Amino acid sequence: MQKLAFASLMLAAPLLVNAAPPQSTSNRGDGAGGCGWGSLLFDGNSGVGAHIFAMTTNGSFGNATFGMSSGTLGCDPSQPIRYKGGRVYISANMTKLAEDIARGEGETLDGLSEVMGVAAADRPAFNALAKSHFDRLYPNEAVTSDQVMDTLQALLKADPALSKYAG
Repeated sequence: MQKLAFASLMLAAPLLVNAAPPQSTSNRGDGAGGCGWGSLLFDGNSGVGAHIFAMTTNGSFGNATFGMSSGTLGCDPSQPIRYKGGRVYISANMTKLAEDIARGEGETLDGLSEVMGVAAADRPAFNALAKSHFDRLYPNEAVTSDQVMDTLQALLKADPALSKYAG
């Protein structure tokens, strides 16, 4: 009976989580779901429920280990392990970060570059890039932290010296 309940829960899980369409497929592996069947099954979903189901799926079947060793299931062992807390950091510091980006310096902007793994030698260029594109990063008061991060990632990818920090 427990197996039937667990199987039913796993099949119904996608219906229980936020079914918002994915905003970007480049975020795979961002969050606790990592790679594996859970990441693939819940790709594009957000919220605590989606992450818990993705982690549970990966942990229950051990498929993330298989995916990492075989290079399948969205796992890419050639990529460096990085903490992808930039979105969380931006979300928690939206106003202060906007002020720092407008000035091109500040503790919050330094914190973001540190969370994103930007080397100390590259932080002046990172800060200058953010400052010069403030209007793109914060186009209006309704901008979300995900939009700020997506724009920042696009700016980093387009910059030859800073593209190595794009996720």
